Amino acid sequence: MDVLGVVALIFSTLCFQPKHLLKPFRFGDVHLLLGFWYILVQYLSTTFLNPSFRVNNKILWKEIWMSTWSLFVMSAFTTPMEVLVQLGYSKVYHNVEDYGWFYLLISPFLFVFFSDTLIYFIHLGLHHRLVYKHLHKPHHSFIDTTPFAAFAFHPIDGFLQGVPYQLYVFCLPIHATLHLISLTVVGVWTINIHDRVDLHIPGVNGAGHHRVHHKTFKSNYGQYTVFWDKVFGTFKDPVEWVNQGAKEDREEEVYGKKYL
Repeated sequence: MDVLGVVALIFSTLCFQPKHLLKPFRFGDVHLLLGFWYILVQYLSTTFLNPSFRVNNKILWKEIWMSTWSLFVMSAFTTPMEVLVQLGYSKVYHNVEDYGWFYLLISPFLFVFFSDTLIYFIHLGLHHRLVYKHLHKPHHSFIDTTPFAAFAFHPIDGFLQGVPYQLYVFCLPIHATLHLISLTVVGVWTINIHDRVDLHIPGVNGAGHHRVHHKTFKSNYGQYTVFWDKVFGTFKDPVEWVNQGAKEDREEEVYGKKYL
């Protein structure tokens, strides 16, 4: 998912690459850039795109705190995988000629299908009543999410949902640049689906779908697409949901008190 993958990649690069490659990197700049992105998305989504939405500052700071410490722990979990990539044990390649331009062009689609498939089932498993309380419940304490909820996870929960991105490079070839871009895009996408701004792209699991997920707990488990939700009957259209009264489900109703 993800920013933690990028952080892990940078850390492993620091440890295993020649020092002259690190001169362009200044971590103060990285932190400022990420912070600016979060604040910009938060400001735009609440001021212009969702003017009726009122932020609960207490919950907002809880999101920020949980995201901050979780990212540190999740990055530590992810770093060993990126170290293996840096040491050459993955299928990451550097020369386009190795697999050709056609494979390079279809790689993003393979990446999305692979990760979307695994995350659907991982996410579904995290909502099992025997698992939910211990791992995924902290993230669902945020019902009306802001972009700061994007990484507000129990660290093990966040790590598990990020495993498909790390696993991909050991299963299928991917260009090194595309690997870094894909992790960055995942992070941006994760922020997007929590910012309450739905782009209404057919077949895409956007912010509207994820809002329904946080409101009902039992629908729209996909990360990028609604494909698997439609296959297994867990899809709920956000427009229809609103038109039908936007019924919210309570945790106790979905899981039962003894499992919470």
